[in-house]
Amino acid sequence: MIRFKLLFATTLLFSCIFCTCGYPYFYWREYTGTIPSDAIVAGQDISGKDLYIEAIAVLNGPKKTDKYIKILSGEQNHLRWVVTTAKDFHEDMEDKVGVIGRHEDGWGVTHIGRISYEGETKIGKVNLFRAGKANFYFHDRGTERDIGDNYLFEVLYYNDDYVIEPRSLH
Repeated sequence: MIRFKLLFATTLLFSCIFCTCGYPYFYWREYTGTIPSDAIVAGQDISGKDLYIEAIAVLNGPKKTDKYIKILSGEQNHLRWVVTTAKDFHEDMEDKVGVIGRHEDGWGVTHIGRISYEGETKIGKVNLFRAGKANFYFHDRGTERDIGDNYLFEVLYYNDDYVIEPRSLH
């Protein structure tokens, strides 16, 4: 059983509405104390244990909670990560469908991102609230951090290349 501490370290720290926007291969499941068997693995922590993508409803920054937690679940093979920067996000994602983590009231959607930071994989949110720039935020020791414009991070996107096309009969 994975401890809540590990889950909190991978939390997407923002609020509002869950969305998978019509893609049947991934969805949010309620966290009930154990990780769902079909939870999406987002990487490994420093000790090699799997990290999962969770979302919680909190306001005004990082907080510890054990309520209202959702875990991104579904078919792992339909999801991929693309490497990008804050200024290159829109170009790098031009032909891709980013996985939406949440919707922040008054601002818009956020996507799911990850970064290697001080030897650890950190899961966070990518907001697109300013034209031409994507900000990546993650939780670090009780603080929400923005990595800035020039650092590489990854964004989770939906990949339908896995779908097998039917063969022609002719």
